[in-house]
Amino acid sequence: MIFDKELRAEVKIQRDAIHGLLKHHLPKSDLTKIGDSEIQITWNSNPHCIRETLLACSMYGEWQFEEHQWESFDNYHYSQDLKVDYKSPANEVVNALMKLL
Repeated sequence: MIFDKELRAEVKIQRDAIHGLLKHHLPKSDLTKIGDSEIQITWNSNPHCIRETLLACSMYGEWQFEEHQWESFDNYHYSQDLKVDYKSPANEVVNALMKLL
């Protein structure tokens, strides 16, 4: 959660731009904006597995990738810093994310 109102406002603008770009890169995924600083990306890979990823901005303005997977017998959580922040162009954030997906 971002407590600084000015930073949160800047991140929200960038998050909306990133969301628009992701609609073109991931047309078959469900994209959900959460709060001012997160985008949830969800898709079903088969009837017994749900994979959810999250692009989230930390309270310091750094974009991070998180992944959760729920299967019948295998559940995991993964998180990685994308090494881009709220000052980076939206396309750089999307490019960093796409390298991981």
